[in-house]
Amino acid sequence: MLKLLETLKDSAESTFDSAASRVENVHRLIGGYVGDQARRVRGRGKPAPERDADENRANIYDVIRGVNREIGEFGTDLFEIIDDARARRHAEKRADSDEGDGR
Repeated sequence: MLKLLETLKDSAESTFDSAASRVENVHRLIGGYVGDQARRVRGRGKPAPERDADENRANIYDVIRGVNREIGEFGTDLFEIIDDARARRHAEKRADSDEGDGR
């Protein structure tokens, strides 16, 4: 059961990271298109290269991905703690059982 939960956590983390990348790409495409159209309407001709806004947007998505990784690492740590506690309980039960047998 614990392995299934950990697999689900890993899948959710991967899906969230992928979704952040896709949203970032959509925002870049829309931002580029709108910026190009606005420059043409104003008569500036050819589209300008990417500006600071794209760099700031990328930084925001880097932060989102970083938070996602931190949450994933926290989940992994939590699963390890749970797994260690289960192993400890199992070992204690085995030791109690061995003592009860007169060994």
